[in-house]
Amino acid sequence: MTKPMSLREQLRLALTAAGLAPNHRLGQNFMVDGGALDTLIRHAEIGPGSRVVEIGPGTGFLTQRLLGQGATVCAVELDSGLHAYLGKHFLAQREAEHLQLVHGDALAGKTALHPAIVSFAKQGPWKLVSNLPYDISIPALLNALTMADGASKAVVTVQWEAAQRLISPAGSNSWGATAAVAQAAGRGEVVAKLPPRCFYPPPRVDSAVLMWQRQPAMDRLEGFAGWCRHLFSYRRKRLSRALRDCGWPRDSATTLVSALGLAEDLRVEQLTVAQLAQVYGAYNPTATGDTADTVHEKGL
Repeated sequence: MTKPMSLREQLRLALTAAGLAPNHRLGQNFMVDGGALDTLIRHAEIGPGSRVVEIGPGTGFLTQRLLGQGATVCAVELDSGLHAYLGKHFLAQREAEHLQLVHGDALAGKTALHPAIVSFAKQGPWKLVSNLPYDISIPALLNALTMADGASKAVVTVQWEAAQRLISPAGSNSWGATAAVAQAAGRGEVVAKLPPRCFYPPPRVDSAVLMWQRQPAMDRLEGFAGWCRHLFSYRRKRLSRALRDCGWPRDSATTLVSALGLAEDLRVEQLTVAQLAQVYGAYNPTATGDTADTVHEKGL
């Protein structure tokens, strides 16, 4: 009996046949572990009627599984060769009618996703399920979670170090605007650690399967991500001084810190997500009361 061809062998054969090779410049490390692919599908809870965005589909191993579960998929591929390969590969398949294949960069700048993703998001609830290219993993995830009509859930692969930074607690060495924005958007957890052998070519570092459940309160925190990054540019300063550097009058900044019951010597890098949401509420009248309370109740 002929031994079944491994995903690694299938990938290398497909790339060779198409005259392609992994492009390091585009951060291409294709997932070739069936168990890891199944982990993404399982934790994303994909089933008939699910609507999914996949960034960086590569040769379509994950795409095939998503379609096989009955999902409608918007797959965005930057590599022109792989985009052409995917078009030919899925053309004759019955599930192809549920696949929207887009050629382009998933990021439309640092603070927005590709227009095709934005349009897909407006049509109904969706999830982000992807083996994300390392170079764009953090901005892609944060934009998906914080945009209008954001992903209800994200299950993605990122570098292990990046995952640890995203779930880091307030006040830790890894705590910063990136973690604060992600945790304001919802609750995240690492559900699996993936060694380099799960990918081809193997990266030099471990990876993580990261699951993030978006919270509805994010809808009332429009503009929070940009504001948070600005505030954290003064991360080692006392909050009252940082607010003044962000443009607040001295008296207003001092009064706000006192009104929120925060210590006078509290520094920006020590602020929890709930405290950041409260402070932001003073900047943005639409991000008030119940938003901060919801963030606090979720233990973020």
